[in-house]
Amino acid sequence: PFPQRLSETGLFTSTAEHIVDPGLIPYSVNAALWSDGASKLRYIALPGDAQIAFDDVTYPTPAPGWRFPDGTVLVKTFSLEMEAGNPASSRRLETRLLQHKNMPGDREHYGAQFWIGYTYVWNEEQTDAVLLDAAGADKVLEIRDADALGGVREQVWHFPSRAECALCHTMAAKYALGVNTMQMNRVHDYGHGQPSNQLAQLEEWGVFTGPLPAAPEKLPSLVDFTDESSSLEDRARAYLHSNCSHCHRLWGGGVTDFQIQADLALDKTGTLDVKPERGSYGLDHARIIAPGHPERSLIPY
Repeated sequence: PFPQRLSETGLFTSTAEHIVDPGLIPYSVNAALWSDGASKLRYIALPGDAQIAFDDVTYPTPAPGWRFPDGTVLVKTFSLEMEAGNPASSRRLETRLLQHKNMPGDREHYGAQFWIGYTYVWNEEQTDAVLLDAAGADKVLEIRDADALGGVREQVWHFPSRAECALCHTMAAKYALGVNTMQMNRVHDYGHGQPSNQLAQLEEWGVFTGPLPAAPEKLPSLVDFTDESSSLEDRARAYLHSNCSHCHRLWGGGVTDFQIQADLALDKTGTLDVKPERGSYGLDHARIIAPGHPERSLIPY
């Protein structure tokens, strides 16, 4: 049977202290998905000496994705401050697993991938987490916040169902939204005293099936949208890419025609001066993006 507790998965040497097995690879991303104010810790678990094929999945749309070995697990733990602005008040809410299984078929072209999402909900003691049933759940949290009426505000935290995981982790988005070249091409502190570029480090460790096609500085990357030293356009496009483009792309499941991947030329996105198809939300002369007129633009609205 599938492990009912996070401590039974073999991913942690100490679940209560959130110490992962040494075989797991920690990672970070350039442009993090907004998650209702939560912070996240991320890890890759590869079975045995299995390797990742770099930028090997090209179907159905750019940019290419990594081809993962059968049995790969991506791990992400979400924590939230119970007192706004106080990191010491942070508590672990859930740990999500994405488990990859190969499927029979033409893997050379489209990957034949099958990813299953599982959610483990942390207990009040923060010692372990229990597997949530397939339906998902909601939990009302009370957050101490000096700016809220009475000093406390309620926040509803949503634990996704297994079906909801598949809404974003799609074939069009290459399934693994954060474990790809554009997101991973950045410096990460592995705790050995010398931060290093993640792509170069994974190559050095033999994680990839072959050498990188070019040095990391010559490979694509997203900017950190919180970095004010980057251009405003790059920051905006990185935010939209990480938060919206897994659906708003060709065959991604979005119900409108525009695409907002950061690596797509702006005039190919179907956003500039384009009339909305699904209603204008009461905006006068509304457009998906009306250049120079945020008050008429649906995306910032």
